[in-house]
Amino acid sequence: MTDINSKQYWDYRFTTDWVSAGGHGQTRFFAMLAARLMPGWFKDQALREQWDICDWGCAEGQGVDELSKWLGLNSITGIDISEVAIGKAQASFPNRRFKAQALDDLDDYDVIFSSNTLEHFDHPFDVVARLAKHTKRFLVLLLPFQEYDRIPEHFFTFDLDNIPICPVPGFAAVACRVVDAAKVNINYWNGKQILLVYARLSSLGDTRPDLRNFFIGDDTYEAFAQERGQIIAQQHASDREQLARTRDEQAATNAQLEATLKTLQDVRAECDAEKDKQARSQETLAERDQTIAELTQAYSERGETITELKEECGALSAEIMVLRACIERLRTEREDCARLLTEVRAIADGVASQRDTMLRSKTWRLRSAICRFIGRA
Repeated sequence: MTDINSKQYWDYRFTTDWVSAGGHGQTRFFAMLAARLMPGWFKDQALREQWDICDWGCAEGQGVDELSKWLGLNSITGIDISEVAIGKAQASFPNRRFKAQALDDLDDYDVIFSSNTLEHFDHPFDVVARLAKHTKRFLVLLLPFQEYDRIPEHFFTFDLDNIPICPVPGFAAVACRVVDAAKVNINYWNGKQILLVYARLSSLGDTRPDLRNFFIGDDTYEAFAQERGQIIAQQHASDREQLARTRDEQAATNAQLEATLKTLQDVRAECDAEKDKQARSQETLAERDQTIAELTQAYSERGETITELKEECGALSAEIMVLRACIERLRTEREDCARLLTEVRAIADGVASQRDTMLRSKTWRLRSAICRFIGRA
């Protein structure tokens, strides 16, 4: 079994069930109880001189926060062996001071306060002696008192016959007060608590605590319990009012949420319609892309056709040039033929004229007659 006072044990507790077991509320309750039980001269001097106070075994820091408020001090440092607890304390109370530190590594403080921690040890006053080494002025302890039916984590029962007046040389009790915590709030402790204030005698100076600081009966705290009951009743009334306001706010919030839900449904319907529109647009775009692809293919084919036509036009142009050359040659030949024809016609006209002249001459006629006569002979 893991040692209950080991770092591993408390790291596990603060990681698992500390909050669900009511650790936060109980820590704050014990700090409030201790602050109420501290003698007035002690609290006045602490505030006036701004004592440097250590809360040893501070758990997750609720006690440091509560003590700081009750005492009006910002000079309280929470110390715990568990790094898990200190990490959570720093996260919850960033304006307070915390350290993960073992007992023997403590710094020195004006006051060391410890609440409901020493009962976890078999020999708690050996631990008190170690704490006293780091205490300049006062050692303040809040402990379960006359706890004979101990819970499993508690190994020592504090009572009148085992609480020393002088726990270590040089220290003595200067205040002792007992309260039945069950009358204050039974939910956090069903039994008595005792507050012990030990002083380093050499540091008392002009401070002279008297017997009024020592009360071990419960009757003195009936008024305290009644006052606390009234405070709790007021808190309950305030809680009921707050609950009523919360319910009204919740109803208004629900109505607003319903209106928002309706708006969201309308927006969703619009989104669905827009999605349908986009889907149709996508289909149109797909058709357009297909048409573009077809046009691109047709354009490519047209380009090929144009190339072929250009080639054919080139061939035709060559043929036309050849034909033009032939035409030009034929035109030249035609002109030559026309000129020759003109010349032939001129010659023929000359021959015809000569013939006509000859025919009209007597010689020609005589010669013709002779030829015809000879022919017949």
